[in-house]
Amino acid sequence: MEKHSATWNKISLSFFKKGFKFILLHLSMQFFVPPSLRTKLLKLYGIQFKNRKTVFIGTNVLFDNLKNVSTSIGDNVLITSGAKILNHFPIITPEGVSEFSMGNVIIEDNVFIGMNALIIKPVTIGKGAVIGAGAVVTKDVLPGTIVGGNPATVIGYTKDFSKI
Repeated sequence: MEKHSATWNKISLSFFKKGFKFILLHLSMQFFVPPSLRTKLLKLYGIQFKNRKTVFIGTNVLFDNLKNVSTSIGDNVLITSGAKILNHFPIITPEGVSEFSMGNVIIEDNVFIGMNALIIKPVTIGKGAVIGAGAVVTKDVLPGTIVGGNPATVIGYTKDFSKI
C-alpha cells in the first residue's frame, strides 16, 4: 500500500509565487489604489502593456491569466469598472467540463471596454474597437467595431473606421 504524505509537506516556491500574484491582482481591483499604481501591480501580476502609462483600468477589473497564456494591452486603452477578462473557456461535453480552451487575449490600441463587460476565450480586440457595457465577447472584434449584447454582436462602427 502506498503511503500518502501530507499536503503541507509539498509547499514550494511556486506556491508562494501564486499567492503573491493573487495578492497583487486583488490589490489592483480595490478602489483606493490609484490608476497609475493599478497598472504597475497588474504588470507585476503578468499583464503585458505596450505603454502602461496610457492605459486606464477601473476598479474591480479581473484579469484571469492561466498558466502559459497572456493578456496584452496596447496604447490608450480604457477598461471601466467591473470588466472581467478571462483567457479560458470551458469545453462542455455530454460528460461535463473536462478541459478548457485556453489562449491569449490581445487588446490593441485605442480600445474602450464598458462596465461589466466579459471577455472570454482567446480573442483579439482590434484597434479603435468599443465594447459596450455588459457585453459578452467570445469572438474576435474587428478594428473600429462597436459591439454589445450577449453574445456580443456588431451594433456600429467608430467614425474613423466607418469607411472600411
